[in-house]
Amino acid sequence: MSDELNHLKERIDELEKENAILKIQLTESLNSKELCVRIFEDFPVLIWRARLDKLCDYFNKKWLEFTGRTMEQEVGNGWTEGVHPDDFDACLNTYVTSFDKRESFVMEYRLKNNLVEYRWILDYGQPFYDLDNTFLGYIGACFDITEIENAKSIIKEQNKELQKLNSTKNLFISILGHDLRDPFNSLLVLSNLLKDNLRNYDIDKIETFVKNINEVSISTFNLLEELLLWVKTQTGQLIFEPQELNLSEICNEILGLLDLSINKKNILIIKIFPLDLVFYGDKNMVKFIIRDIVSNAIKFTNPGGQITIAAQQKNENVEISIEDNGVGMTAIQKQKLFDISKMQSTLGTKKEVGTGLGLIICKEFIDKHSGKIGVESEKEKGTIFKFSLPSKVEE
Repeated sequence: MSDELNHLKERIDELEKENAILKIQLTESLNSKELCVRIFEDFPVLIWRARLDKLCDYFNKKWLEFTGRTMEQEVGNGWTEGVHPDDFDACLNTYVTSFDKRESFVMEYRLKNNLVEYRWILDYGQPFYDLDNTFLGYIGACFDITEIENAKSIIKEQNKELQKLNSTKNLFISILGHDLRDPFNSLLVLSNLLKDNLRNYDIDKIETFVKNINEVSISTFNLLEELLLWVKTQTGQLIFEPQELNLSEICNEILGLLDLSINKKNILIIKIFPLDLVFYGDKNMVKFIIRDIVSNAIKFTNPGGQITIAAQQKNENVEISIEDNGVGMTAIQKQKLFDISKMQSTLGTKKEVGTGLGLIICKEFIDKHSGKIGVESEKEKGTIFKFSLPSKVEE
């Protein structure tokens, strides 16, 4: 009996020693965790901590100051209320997947701050272990990287603009090298022939040469003007000045300028819109749009043909259509109309020349007005260009 008591006493002593050790370890662990919390409170970054159930149980002072919320509001899943809806699913998926695998993670998402503004956050999450290597949860450190993201966006837009300018430069050089060289070569050949044979040619031949030189000069000048205008649209040199415009007045002015071409082909012009129909637009840009489309209609309409200019108010816009009963276009030709890399020139019904650049500028100008342009056409049945312009100034 004495031996059993002694053995029991020894066992009790051992248990007391083990208990004392456990108390020391627990105290050290608690002190360590408490020390971590105290250290985290003064960290200049946003700190969070999550338990084994993936729910957060701690946010440092910097986090609470950033969000403008209390610890009670943030703990658990409360902090997710501040995550941008568009980022929520990706954020949650990264967090849960990494947590289950006990892996570190880095993710970016937008988090609402105390000014109710979304800021871009870079979140580093790390598994958290006790002194005996027992997994306790996760600790994360977050950084506000909004300014970095803004800078990246600015750089990205600048790169796009540089690429656009570079493409503009390349196309400009291409047009100079091809579309302007050919007519200048024609001018040189014609003028040299005329110069060398002026006393040998009869008056009819001289008249033919002068007429050809004049036509090439006009088309080359028009190309140069359109080219310079297009470059201005690409480099932001054109000032956009919308004002109230009367469609009837604009059309009458343009048709007056094109009267010679209209009469030469005996084309009937029909106008279908109220005389008091007004809209808002940049006067010079709108005049260019209508003049270019009507000029094309004249060019591709046979003598004795018809061109109809119609317009109507539709919601917040005025929709304008210019229709001809001319030669029309194929589907492939329509696809190339507004693509400068596929710019092409087609002779009119009376061998009129063009550049193909005008419609590209038209689209640029209509885009400037936040409008849209489209085309319907069928070979040998005519073409309809439709575009919209705002009926009032945007506030």
